[in-house]
Amino acid sequence: MEMWEWDSIYHKSYEDIRSSIEDVRGIFVAYNSNIDAIKHIGVVDIEHLLMNVELKDVQEKVFEYPRQIESPSDLVARLIIAMRDGKAAEVPTNTTAIHDWLTDHLVFDSARMGGQAGIISNLLASMGIGKVITYVPWLSEEQAEYFVDSENLLFPVVEGGELVLKHPKQAFDPDNIPKINWILEFSKGMEVKFAEEHFVIPRDNRLIISSRPKWIRIEMSPELYERIPQLQADIDGAILAGYQMIKEEYEDGSTYMDYVEKAVNVIEKLKEGNPDIRIHVEFTSIQNKVIRKAILKQIVRQHVHSLGLDTVEVANALNVLGYEELAYSVINKGENAIVSLYEGAVKLLKELELERVHIHSLGFYICLVSKDCPVSTEDHLKALLFGSTVAAAQASHGEILSMEGTESGLDVPISVEGHNELEKLEKHLVRSGICCTEDFENGCISTPLYDALVIPTKVVSEPVATVGIGDAISATSFVGFLSKIK
Repeated sequence: MEMWEWDSIYHKSYEDIRSSIEDVRGIFVAYNSNIDAIKHIGVVDIEHLLMNVELKDVQEKVFEYPRQIESPSDLVARLIIAMRDGKAAEVPTNTTAIHDWLTDHLVFDSARMGGQAGIISNLLASMGIGKVITYVPWLSEEQAEYFVDSENLLFPVVEGGELVLKHPKQAFDPDNIPKINWILEFSKGMEVKFAEEHFVIPRDNRLIISSRPKWIRIEMSPELYERIPQLQADIDGAILAGYQMIKEEYEDGSTYMDYVEKAVNVIEKLKEGNPDIRIHVEFTSIQNKVIRKAILKQIVRQHVHSLGLDTVEVANALNVLGYEELAYSVINKGENAIVSLYEGAVKLLKELELERVHIHSLGFYICLVSKDCPVSTEDHLKALLFGSTVAAAQASHGEILSMEGTESGLDVPISVEGHNELEKLEKHLVRSGICCTEDFENGCISTPLYDALVIPTKVVSEPVATVGIGDAISATSFVGFLSKIK
């Protein structure tokens, strides 16, 4: 399909989903929200950081590829790696000393809502979704201030033995303290000189230093847990994120399996209240392979309907599911990377027994859908195009303040690179006998085992911010999907 034809379909799909989305009663969103301290790293900043660490240590760390930030050298090494590769990364730290070191050596540019669940809650509430019921176990007074002032944004609490929904600013625990992440953003084209290395950053992206203090727990009080089914009249779907906060072992002797079990129990409680509810998990970069595997096999498989991932997260998921060669092909971004990504989506749909797998990559989306999915491929395609439009608007302006504000995404051009990538995938699928050229034209492919949606997306050449774009893509596409079930 030519670019102008896609542009026409974008406009029609956007209007269609925008009207049907009013039928969605509400969404339950949990678990992670935090405060993001955002710093755009320039040449002077990286030079200053390098002056305050041992260069030899950083060189060694770059080679070792630290999976956790325990020292300033770890931090600078992971920043060098992220800038060199132009890849987004999220790396945990369990020590507040890293936050203190960054505060001493960098002044953040701004602070805003962070965490997948927090970002998604604010976005959907601003778009006017019926009810957005958000839940974070560590809601503090400071954190509550970063939730948008919207009457449809609610937080569940138990008062006098009854479930009550309040705005987060009326529901925080005064004893809780905020969780603060650092977002170190960098821009394409910046030259970096480090020891004997000299490179130019290939694309805009960021490194997230994710704070994991000891008191973080993915759980809820027994009183609230027992009343979750009472939300049945308020929600049609749930978007769950933040499972990366789970640790292998805790100081009190509990393990990751205790919190995996709690996570599954909450999903079952949601289903108890509404057997037709659809559960979406938004994946993220998880350094710990034990936790990554447990999330996929014990939480996602059989208990969840939908999974959202980016390219790196697909490779990480495939790796722990036993598809190391395919994972390498995805992450290597070679000539046939999109083919490997498509094949990876097929593996994930089957291995995790899902209803849908939505992969968002720069320039295109791949979404595989099971044959028993209650939404047609045509409507599913509309939901994806709607999600791309909203994400383009957010990338253009930095935030979405209303449903009307999403319409500007229609003015963003479709990615030429993404369109070209789809042509590569088309040739492979036709050669393999999976589909014919005509099937691929409208982005909808039907096979005996699954249906596939592949679309070129709208890409902002100079985004105001990159954090939260993937969350916007997945959340709004999923809500568009829900609107067609209704």
